[in-house]
Amino acid sequence: MEAPTVADDALVLGLLNTLERELLPAIERGDSLAWGRANRVADAILALLPENDREGTHLPPQRVGALQAIYVAARTTRADTAARSCALYTFVTRGREALDPQRRSRPPSMRAGRHSVLPATLVSAPERSFPAWVPEGGVLGGFRLVRPMASGGLGSLFLARRLEDDGDPLAKDVVLKVPHDAAALAAYVPEEELLAQFRAEASALAAIPVHPNLARILAFDIAARPKPFLVMELVEGRTLEEELAEGMMTMPRALEILDGVLAGVDAMHATGVGHLDLKPDNVILRRGTGEATLVDFGLSGRHVRKKCGNPMYAPPEVWSDDRAPESAFAADSYSFACLAFELLTGAPLFDGEDLFGVIRQHLAHDGLPPGVASLRARPELRKIAEILSRALRANPTKRTRIRMFRTELARVAPALRDVAWPMSGASRWSSVPDAPPSGPPSSIPAPPSSDSLMSDPDASGARPLPSGRVVDMAFELTASVSADEMPWSDCRVARAG
Repeated sequence: MEAPTVADDALVLGLLNTLERELLPAIERGDSLAWGRANRVADAILALLPENDREGTHLPPQRVGALQAIYVAARTTRADTAARSCALYTFVTRGREALDPQRRSRPPSMRAGRHSVLPATLVSAPERSFPAWVPEGGVLGGFRLVRPMASGGLGSLFLARRLEDDGDPLAKDVVLKVPHDAAALAAYVPEEELLAQFRAEASALAAIPVHPNLARILAFDIAARPKPFLVMELVEGRTLEEELAEGMMTMPRALEILDGVLAGVDAMHATGVGHLDLKPDNVILRRGTGEATLVDFGLSGRHVRKKCGNPMYAPPEVWSDDRAPESAFAADSYSFACLAFELLTGAPLFDGEDLFGVIRQHLAHDGLPPGVASLRARPELRKIAEILSRALRANPTKRTRIRMFRTELARVAPALRDVAWPMSGASRWSSVPDAPPSGPPSSIPAPPSSDSLMSDPDASGARPLPSGRVVDMAFELTASVSADEMPWSDCRVARAG
């Protein structure tokens, strides 16, 4: 069968954009003619897709009527309009997956198929309702808002399109970030303070360089009304979290992704800005190249922001009120070590169903949590375990910085490439590990004693935790506190399956 051409791919992408940008909103409005047109466009797309590209994307096998077949499946659990929008968005999602050159390059046995979790499911169309402040017509500055995308620590993200690109199926969408409009957050932080923090964030982000491993910051309009906004590149592709869920990772690919993330973070640090929200769903593997790209700079800045972050990856100082704001660089090293452990082993380093139980895990170690200790118990994995351990120290000043982290990882990468993925540690200590020597960089310093920590208010090592309560240094969080009372936190902790 003939290989797909660039012209064919561009045509298919344009038709998929037409489905999503024009016909999906029309179907949601109840346009009676839009569904028939959508089916004809879908049939045209399938006629252009080679059989090899359709394999493993969970598109229906028939060349005609595939969109209708997805609709029939969606109709079993949805009302008619919702089922049609779900079917169309599912078709668009799977069609874009079929175009991904990274998927095309995989051997047939590794194509997304019966082991795939995400692409096999029906994908509901994104929510399109806008906050009350959005002007009628959805126009903000020189952009038209398409739909809400996500909500972060300091702002909300919207998919948007330049006004001059309206009607162009191949025009690139962008991401607009505006100061947070959540009513719950307004109860905690005055709008004037939010706007000031947003401007400070935009000023910091303006220093971020153009780099292949970073989403580009395109523009910032501080005078826009009713709200200022930041314009960012829309990075298309799959998140690292989705890639991990599929279970098709290899050790060489994992090491390549880690090096790309490190390169992006190092470029940010060189300008004095930290990312401060490193986690798998903030890493997108670009469609077309597979290059790891950092997105979502919502928490980026020069200092740690208290209570801002995901409990599974944020360092202990984020949850501590007893110290002045710490350097963002040390926080990124800690979070990257958590991300690296998860990418190499396929399992989170810190996890649990209880938000405060996860925070307790961060506060209860000084560089050697159980997951890292289990890796260190295997002689062939000791070096990578020690690299992770040095970045996970409780005291931010003792952590390996990102540039050194990248250098050390590059040194051990050749020995790890032949290790089976996911990497796994020993279930128990096969022998008492040798005490690490003092002095050389490869050593793991012993944690300070609890007596010295409790007597030194400036020490930031692991503290002993009383039972029954989660102690966050200067204040206490009881198990009765709800996630809603921590509005700055990303409280997604428990994982399905």
